[in-house]
Amino acid sequence: MTSNLRSQLACVSAVLLLAVLPSARGQAVSSDTPTFSTTSRLVYLDVVVLDRKGDPVTTGLSKGDFTITESKKKQRIFSFEPPEAHFPEKTSADENGLPATIIVLDLLNSTFDDFAYIRFEVKKYLAQQPPRLDSPTELMVLGNDSLDMVQGFTRDKAELEEALGQVPSILPYKKMNGAFWLERLGQSIDALQQMCLQNRGIPGRKNIIWVGHGSPGFITASVPNAMVKKLYRYVHETANMLVDSRIALFVIYPGLQFGGPGRTWNEMAAGIDLGDSDPFAGDINFGTFVNETGGKLFYNRNDIDSEMKRVQKLGSQYYTLTYQPQIGEEDGKFRRVRVSVRNPNLRVLTKAGYFAPDKTFGESPQLQTMNNMVEALRSTIPFPGIRVTAVNLVRHPDTRTVECTVAVQSDHLQWQTVDAGKSTTAFTMAAASLGKNGRILASRVEQIGLSANTEDLKRTPETLAPVRIMLRMPKATDYVRVAVIENGAGGRLGSIKLDRKLLTSAPETPTPQRQLIPRASS
Repeated sequence: MTSNLRSQLACVSAVLLLAVLPSARGQAVSSDTPTFSTTSRLVYLDVVVLDRKGDPVTTGLSKGDFTITESKKKQRIFSFEPPEAHFPEKTSADENGLPATIIVLDLLNSTFDDFAYIRFEVKKYLAQQPPRLDSPTELMVLGNDSLDMVQGFTRDKAELEEALGQVPSILPYKKMNGAFWLERLGQSIDALQQMCLQNRGIPGRKNIIWVGHGSPGFITASVPNAMVKKLYRYVHETANMLVDSRIALFVIYPGLQFGGPGRTWNEMAAGIDLGDSDPFAGDINFGTFVNETGGKLFYNRNDIDSEMKRVQKLGSQYYTLTYQPQIGEEDGKFRRVRVSVRNPNLRVLTKAGYFAPDKTFGESPQLQTMNNMVEALRSTIPFPGIRVTAVNLVRHPDTRTVECTVAVQSDHLQWQTVDAGKSTTAFTMAAASLGKNGRILASRVEQIGLSANTEDLKRTPETLAPVRIMLRMPKATDYVRVAVIENGAGGRLGSIKLDRKLLTSAPETPTPQRQLIPRASS
């Protein structure tokens, strides 16, 4: 294994590539909200019951028709909700508890042609929806260097269509260059973590419709055991976050895949039954998260809009069961959860289980960084740990975006000396357009890495090379908040607020054309 590959592996397991944004819908519930864990709290299971044709069964079943086991031990069902309980009066303004949809357009792991097709098919799907959607939906784009929320949760179809129209097509250089496959793996899984924390503590089921191939797989056999343990902890942590947040992952591949079913790792992993074994015990791939969350992978069908309708149906017609597990050992082992129904002609689609806490580990630096970023964006007070300034603010009315240059005071950051007489630093930058009551309307998160041509940390430049950031600014935007945090545990925070008066007084210019910048393999 080359030193370059080792450094990339370290980035996957130890460096945060994306950060997290606070919830964009509803009000946060109290800390007493039950979550999925090995404590005395309730475990929530959202269960889709399917007949022989694969269609959801929504009537004729009661609490007594279901059986739950955890690690082969039968559990007492604490509560039961039929599918109709998840849709209150349609005139109700309270959206908490409604099943929500998160549409992710995967530019990072798609070819240029695939992404053009993805955008066309999603546009076709939205055009067929009613003006007011049955449940909240948001639109995200995973790109080469960022995860963008181009439209926060809304039930207004027109808002989603407008946001989709502003999604640019750019050449996905990481997909085209095989040297970046490890970065794509880390970025894709970190995107899942961000969506989990965004929805943590909010009631109701959430369905991620991931349109694209998802991250590449990872073969663990050729990697040192210490690194494998870190990677396993990383994916176990992500799996638990998905379960805690009541998220189901549905992956829709764009177009036909020559070679037939079973051609890719993700497709095979999403369809395999490992029994009671740890689903992540072998090689790591994105399809395993589909099985783990009770989702589904759609493959070789070439009709994304129809598959999205199918996901919408599966993700909204479900029973909710709860049970109270016994406290188990904090050994980090997989706890297999099974749900069955009395009628043998029916089958269920639900979470596969969870990983018990591991007493040998504390909170990971990645999660600490994510939670700190949540605080920085959610808070109404400034964070002075890192001096952040924004200059050259302009608006682009043609795409309803705002753009500015963000500079960070270098002596407020941790610099590391490297070979060849250089020093490096890395931090995460997030920007969000916020409306009334701090509601997130759009966001962008980027990972920034910079270097200085000196090993003398006292001689690093006083201010970093400016970073240009562009953010969608919907009509209801009251202000924009930019936050910067050092990567790793205990990273310092800096933030700045751009109020509505400043935003509206900014000069107007046409949106610049995206330039295709070739990237050399690292």
